[in-house]
Amino acid sequence: MKKYLLLILGILAISCQKEIKSDPINQLSSKENTEFKNKIVRYFEEVPKNTNQDSKWDTIHNSYYSQKANQAELYHYYKSNDGFIYFAIAKIAPSLKLKKVATIGKLKIEKDSVVYYEEICRTWKMEIPELKDKTKIIFDKVANERSVTKYYTENSQPEYWIEFPDKLTYYDSKERSWKTK
Repeated sequence: MKKYLLLILGILAISCQKEIKSDPINQLSSKENTEFKNKIVRYFEEVPKNTNQDSKWDTIHNSYYSQKANQAELYHYYKSNDGFIYFAIAKIAPSLKLKKVATIGKLKIEKDSVVYYEEICRTWKMEIPELKDKTKIIFDKVANERSVTKYYTENSQPEYWIEFPDKLTYYDSKERSWKTK
């Protein structure tokens, strides 16, 4: 009987999601935070007007992307034992009231270059307190490599959590961009 009880307790302990210590203030210096945002801004931010995915890397756009990186807020940052960096970054979304949208993803950096980048999900635009709460819940699941499908719009009604991916939209990690089916 004790063996079964210990087995059940072990399974419960393993299956429980651990809260990830991911506050960027405890992980990165202010300079490192800025450098990280500048390193990934061309992925999570829209391209400037009259620009496409190929020309977004042109140095002529550096000031645009620098401004966007400064406006973005790194909510969560966590480096796992396998070298992946999980992140949640928020940017201002168009709205009558101040609202933001968060992108939650993972990447790998080698020799100062992003060798892998994937956006796991992007939230709906929300007011900041709600966005921070929901982003933390989603981020912990992503960093623990748990499914977040229950937070997709089709599964979370009447709540709004994740806007993308959905039935028509997915993230292509090879192209490093959102695509439609």
